[in-house]
Amino acid sequence: MSSSARPRLTDLIGARIRALRNARGMSVNSLASAAGVSAGIVSQIERDLANPSLNTIEKICAALGVATDAVLSTEALAADPGFVCRAGHRSHILVGSAPILKEMISPPGNRSLRMMIISLPPHSENLDVVRGAGQKAGLVMQGEARITVNGQSTTLLPGDSFQFASDQPHSLHNDSAAPAQVLWVIAEGTPDGAF
Repeated sequence: MSSSARPRLTDLIGARIRALRNARGMSVNSLASAAGVSAGIVSQIERDLANPSLNTIEKICAALGVATDAVLSTEALAADPGFVCRAGHRSHILVGSAPILKEMISPPGNRSLRMMIISLPPHSENLDVVRGAGQKAGLVMQGEARITVNGQSTTLLPGDSFQFASDQPHSLHNDSAAPAQVLWVIAEGTPDGAF
């Protein structure tokens, strides 16, 4: 299936949120209140009049009791098992003014472990992050990236990795004149020590 045959993800987000909200018998106001966002932004998102940040989508999904994949995933191939995400069927979201590309590489579904590739243009930063219980980790795949966690910053090069508790303030930056790419992993909940 060619990418031109698939609908754009931004054309699907509003309809998916509306369908999930209606299936739960929630009003726009009750969803907005539960998510901690304005009713106006929920209404605009549902009518495809707003381009929501990943942070806003995650808040809305949490209020709906679903993983962000329920809103951001593209359709999987029927022949693929549920643990596979094909390169041509990944969901993408652009955030910020740069913009930064976040490409979801985890298979769709309600999972407590999610992976994405974050592509940072030169001189960009990802400040739109969600904090909560769990861990975040990553690997710089291309370029150089500066990560700041709880006020401490360090510059990472290709092959360098990181991990931290996701309830800490954090941000990701590309201070260089070249693009950077980071594999980003989010594990929700409390780690049990088992692999």
